Amino acid sequence: MNIELFRKLLLLVTSIFVLQLVYGQSSNRLDSLIQVLHDTPDHKDKARLLLKISKREELSDPEKSLQFSRQALQESRIARFDSAEVRALIQIGGNLCRLNKIKEAIEIGEQVVEKASELDMLMEVADGRDIMAVAYAEVGDYDNSSNLYFKNLKLYEKLNENRLIGRTLGKIGADFLCQQSYDKGLEYANKSLQIGVKMNDKALITDQYNNIAVAYQFGYNDLSSALQYYTKALKIAFEIDDFQQQGINMINLGRLYQDMEKSDSALFFLEQALDQFTKLNNPVLMADGYIALGNYYYHYRNYQKGRQYASQGFNIADKQQLPQSIFNASNLLYEIYLSEHDTINAFKYLVTRTRSNDSLYVLQNQKALYKLEFQYNHEKLVKEQKLKQMRNSFIYSLTILGLLSGLIIFFLFYSRQKIKMKNMLLSKEKIEAGLKFKSKELSINLMSLLKKNELISDVSQKLTMLETASHRVDLKESIIRLNHEIRQNSDDKLFQEFSVRFNETNSEFYDRLLNNYPNLTQSELKLCAYLRLNMSSKEISDLTGQRTETLEKARYRLRKKLGMTKLESNLVAFLSKI
Repeated sequence: MNIELFRKLLLLVTSIFVLQLVYGQSSNRLDSLIQVLHDTPDHKDKARLLLKISKREELSDPEKSLQFSRQALQESRIARFDSAEVRALIQIGGNLCRLNKIKEAIEIGEQVVEKASELDMLMEVADGRDIMAVAYAEVGDYDNSSNLYFKNLKLYEKLNENRLIGRTLGKIGADFLCQQSYDKGLEYANKSLQIGVKMNDKALITDQYNNIAVAYQFGYNDLSSALQYYTKALKIAFEIDDFQQQGINMINLGRLYQDMEKSDSALFFLEQALDQFTKLNNPVLMADGYIALGNYYYHYRNYQKGRQYASQGFNIADKQQLPQSIFNASNLLYEIYLSEHDTINAFKYLVTRTRSNDSLYVLQNQKALYKLEFQYNHEKLVKEQKLKQMRNSFIYSLTILGLLSGLIIFFLFYSRQKIKMKNMLLSKEKIEAGLKFKSKELSINLMSLLKKNELISDVSQKLTMLETASHRVDLKESIIRLNHEIRQNSDDKLFQEFSVRFNETNSEFYDRLLNNYPNLTQSELKLCAYLRLNMSSKEISDLTGQRTETLEKARYRLRKKLGMTKLESNLVAFLSKI
């Protein structure tokens, strides 16, 4: 054994010793957290704590992590804690993927996407898609798997989430490797690794070192490069306490050293891998670890130990009903017994191998059926989403159309009302202009009447003077009669002409006045009309020939009939409001 290899083995032994200490410390911390959980009454706090415990256990014990995440889901639903419910579903989905429970994982992933979409939690929607993608890849449905990964990649690039971009690129690379497209797998693994190194994401780095090692080992048969990357991956797995990844890298290194015919190194790593899987209590990995050691001893013709380890692996696989591990173990036992010329046992395990091969065939068909079922469900879901989107689009379009129609109707109604108001204003202006003209005409007519009345008064005075100067009785009587007729006819004609002009501008005044005060006389109606025009007692006297004292008394009587108090002394203002 060379010095460099001795250094690596010494480092590994030291790391395993530290790991054992960490196991003890982790157990103590877990017990403390569980004690805190029992002492916590609030359901929201319980949900948070259970999620924390589940996260701690997901790498070392996925089964236990699954139990805690399911408890977290129950507590979050009791508390109506939506965000915690989504995170619990994500944790459950991740654990189901680790435990190879494919159908359940896809169902949980769909629940995550639905619930997170309702809550507008974009990153959690991506987590749900990621769970489904991992599960689809497990059954060989790489079309759906890659489709979901690329959807997430688009979202992460939009949000500039470099760490998640790196992880998604790594998963796409792993899908290419599973399809034996090594060039593409290596390309995506290197892209992912660059991001992991830049962000110092050690979990991402160890995953990509492992993927790159696989590409070199199986794609290019470059065992030296594969060894280098497996060793790097193992070192970082120890740094981040990823116990499962440590065991997987150890068994990969053991098998690689065996291919390189480095027996001591191969045995060391295979034994450490089995020890790690035993601590994890993962039956699938434990069975693989025993079979790998059995194969190692068979390779170096130690059939007794080979048979011992292969039998232990077979027993675990048979108990857990692991078809692939049963096939590998029975095939190895068949080869060992055949080498020992034990044909009876060789035949026995040949039959078992054949049966397990049939089981594998059934399993492959089941996976194919799962794949078809998942594709059917996926296509159904896509169609439902499209129908929902079309329905929403139709409702949206109908709403927009309704709003537009409403706006158009409102606009037309508003325009019509605007035109109507404009016509009313024009009509009002026209009426006001007519009234203004009539008022002006009435004022002119009043002035003319006043002039006429002055002239008639002047004539009447002259006739009175002539009557006084005359000594003839018959002439005197004629003058008196003529003067009376002039006065009488003048008053009637003046008021008739005034009434016609007044009614043109104040058409409803008399009607309202008589409706409210039916006891008013004709003389009082005339006085009301004069006062409404804001004429003074003198102007009324000049127009009618009545004395101002008489008019003041008439105004007093009119105020009483109208029921006016002393405080309401402005008769003109009162009449102008009628």
